[in-house]
Amino acid sequence: MFVCNSSICDTAGNLMFYTNGCDIAGADDTILENGETINPGYVHQLKCDQENDGYTAGYQSTIILPVPDSNNLYYLFHKRIIFTSNPFDVKTDKLFYSIIDMNANSGKGKVIEKNTELMSDYLAFGEMTAVKHANGKDWWLVTPKDHSNTFYIFLFTKDGIVDTLEQTIGTAPPTNASGGIQMVFSPDGAKVFRTISQRAIKGYFNRSTGSFTAYDTIHVDYKNYPDPVTTWCAVSPNSRYLYITTSLYVFQFDLWASDISTSQQIVAEWDGFQDPIGTTFGACQLGPDCKIYIVTIDSKYYHVINSPDEPGLSSNVTQHSFILPKPSGASMPFFPNYRLGPIDNPGVPCTATVGTQAPPTPLPVFSVFPNPVSAALKIVPNRQFGGQARVRLFDVTGRMALEEIFDPQSACTELDVRALPDGMYFYEIWSEGRVARAGKVFKVE
Repeated sequence: MFVCNSSICDTAGNLMFYTNGCDIAGADDTILENGETINPGYVHQLKCDQENDGYTAGYQSTIILPVPDSNNLYYLFHKRIIFTSNPFDVKTDKLFYSIIDMNANSGKGKVIEKNTELMSDYLAFGEMTAVKHANGKDWWLVTPKDHSNTFYIFLFTKDGIVDTLEQTIGTAPPTNASGGIQMVFSPDGAKVFRTISQRAIKGYFNRSTGSFTAYDTIHVDYKNYPDPVTTWCAVSPNSRYLYITTSLYVFQFDLWASDISTSQQIVAEWDGFQDPIGTTFGACQLGPDCKIYIVTIDSKYYHVINSPDEPGLSSNVTQHSFILPKPSGASMPFFPNYRLGPIDNPGVPCTATVGTQAPPTPLPVFSVFPNPVSAALKIVPNRQFGGQARVRLFDVTGRMALEEIFDPQSACTELDVRALPDGMYFYEIWSEGRVARAGKVFKVE
């Protein structure tokens, strides 16, 4: 995978199927019957068949919606990209849909319709989102034209796409921002947010008519920070706080404030962590556990906003705290609010815990303490290991400051850091051929 992907689970959280923009695969990682070769064309041949990199369309270039009044049919909407010349550019030229029947093949699923053209036009590179109709059953699928403030709005019912609307509203993005924009609905479905460089557009959306009724501009003050072309966003579960991420910062805005722009706060600044490259901030997604996850650039780490309904630093951003077994290819699946109900009973978008109590937090593979440390950094294993282990400390420039081989079966290993200058260090603990734990530690007198 690389950036482009979608997945969907059943109501119990079991994976049903997913796509990397090249093919559609089931929960067992085998391609579904008739699920090969979506988004046909030269880019598919190059990226999927020859280089095997995964389809390189943008964030929010695919989305999966359940067919209303059905418990087994799903539509995968997916954008095709092409390469243009003079000058070279990457364009989205078609919007397709494919239909998946999860009752077929004894519940393993089958693609019963594939690469059906819904729209032929130059569309935004990504930026495809959806929200429930006011009836709480049907869907509005929304995507803008390329570098434009004109939007296509599709009505999706049990009969498929039954209506296509077009509306021009708001401000067009700059020509250099293609693929660097995220567009999301608030969990309550009343507003849609679109990040555009030094501002965010807030649109008011009528879920009954499928139209924007008004829009505001939220100005983002970068002060002395870099002016980013690429920005992303997410909205807290209670629809009060807007989070905007750049590569180096996470900003929070209070959407209930009389002047939203002046409510801006920095709630996280990238801490410089690298493994092997910098884990800077990227696209955002509200999870079913009411936390907001932030992808990093092609690493195995995600940042987490643990309490996004809380103001300021109480939102508790923990950097590179959610760790995958392998690098994700900068992938972030995009999910609309599947739980949104009718206009008079919208429900809740997520639940903070699963079951009657939160699951216990597991111990890390190694415990590393104290932090800050002045003399001896202690490393304690929390499971059995074989062979030798290695710990490395790096300073903030990435230069290795200390390395030691130790026996991971020892009850405690002490690393003498007294000779190191004071400051912040990053550590890696290698065991059994992989990084078993990584983090940062502060050396003080």
